Amino acid sequence: MDLSREIEDLVAQIPAGRVSTFADLADALGDVRAAMAVFRLLRESRTAGSHRLVRASGEVPFPGGAALLRQEGVTVRGGRVEDLSRFGWREFRGPRTLARLRREQRELARLVDAHDRVRRPRRIAGFDVAYDGDTAFAAAVVTDAGGTEVLQEVARREPVRFPYIPGYLAYREFPAIESCFRLLDPPPDLLMIDGHGVLHPARCGIASFAGLKLGRPTIGVAKSLLVGEPGPLPRVPGGSTEVRVDGEVFGAALRSGKSRRMIYVSVGSGISLETAVRITKRLCRTRIPEPLRRADILAGEEKRKWKKKR
Repeated sequence: MDLSREIEDLVAQIPAGRVSTFADLADALGDVRAAMAVFRLLRESRTAGSHRLVRASGEVPFPGGAALLRQEGVTVRGGRVEDLSRFGWREFRGPRTLARLRREQRELARLVDAHDRVRRPRRIAGFDVAYDGDTAFAAAVVTDAGGTEVLQEVARREPVRFPYIPGYLAYREFPAIESCFRLLDPPPDLLMIDGHGVLHPARCGIASFAGLKLGRPTIGVAKSLLVGEPGPLPRVPGGSTEVRVDGEVFGAALRSGKSRRMIYVSVGSGISLETAVRITKRLCRTRIPEPLRRADILAGEEKRKWKKKR
């Protein structure tokens, strides 16, 4: 699966003298919500023909794009395409990969088990991934139940084959996470993933995806929300409040330290939300639970060491 190539193929389909919006191209990929991600990717890659992509307002965002469009006969005034109804083009053909991946996420979501397969884990692994361009640096740190002792730590450098698109983090990060998991011996009792579980637009974020694929109980711990509305801010450290989506509880916002900044805990798979919150709270000496905090440090160290060698 090469989503970047798919985007290039879609851009190449836009005829000279016509324009498409970033939302049009995202819709052709299968998810109109990926419009901002498409914009970022094209801004960084400077794909041939990307001057024919404009904002929904008609604004031409890329340097030199307005001049190129005028040469092709498109009317541009004040940095905007004057008549999108005349010059707009949406007749894309392609595999709509994001639609297929979203279907897969929803199918996996039906397999999520929100019951406790482990209540008192003794070996808890935190996973985190750092990036430098198209290179991922994944780290796994296994601690004891209290997060005080490091039992094992591993790190891997892997190529990145999927761009960053909110809601599809699993397809970007799971290969690197899996490569670390396979090095852990013995396998940990519980996984903590830097990302969401069922607190996700398709009810299957990276934590649920990893838990189901690896067959281990998994907790998602994220620093920001993709969906949902949290209840009132807990008044004291250690307090938590429910996060609801359409009135249903899908996660918890935990005030893990003195800071008012919350972390968001959700079921990955093989664990209940109550147990996930209890374990996460116990592991928080600072805002971030120890296995994840240590994994974040290790991933960053691996990235810095690699950059020094280049």
